[in-house]
Amino acid sequence: MFNKFSYYFKEGLPKGESDYFIATEEELDRNNPLKDLKKVKWAIYDKNGKRVSDFYDWISPLGIVKGQSEYFRATKNGKEAIFTLEKQVTDWFDKIRDRGALTGESDYFWGKLNGFYALYDIKTGEKITENYKSSVIAGAVVGRSNYIVGSYGEEIFFIVDIGTGQKVSKDFDEHKLIEILKHGDLEKALKEINKGGVNPP
Repeated sequence: MFNKFSYYFKEGLPKGESDYFIATEEELDRNNPLKDLKKVKWAIYDKNGKRVSDFYDWISPLGIVKGQSEYFRATKNGKEAIFTLEKQVTDWFDKIRDRGALTGESDYFWGKLNGFYALYDIKTGEKITENYKSSVIAGAVVGRSNYIVGSYGEEIFFIVDIGTGQKVSKDFDEHKLIEILKHGDLEKALKEINKGGVNPP
């Protein structure tokens, strides 16, 4: 079945991760196919080789192809959005980070527009935080606690409760952020920071 495609990705069906895979029906340079990967259109196909998505400029294997969730992220005209096989489920963004709803770890994802990131709920489409300069992969994004890390820039960070939208920690610096990301537990980090275990910058 794979022979009918000039190029297909090894993730998904070829690895036994799901019933789906990503391929292109366009001809690539047989001597150097990799140089044409961004010049052709891609789609998702099922185990019978039937196309089950529209064509896009690029499709990430994360999500449905790797058996992680019902979603996939596709790129068109330099913008990214999240889809199911039935429909588009988010607006178009400048960038959508990998972890969260896409990988089946939570209902949230970081979307970037006009230079700023915000956290969105994939089920409702609601923007649930204000705009931040960074998008830290920890806490609620990966299904651990109701907290996320926010930042307005200048390498100063803080913890936010997404239930209330309130900042719940003192500010901390990049060194503390690196420490936190080693264990990824924002509840533990919150206790440490607010106990005075770190000096606000």
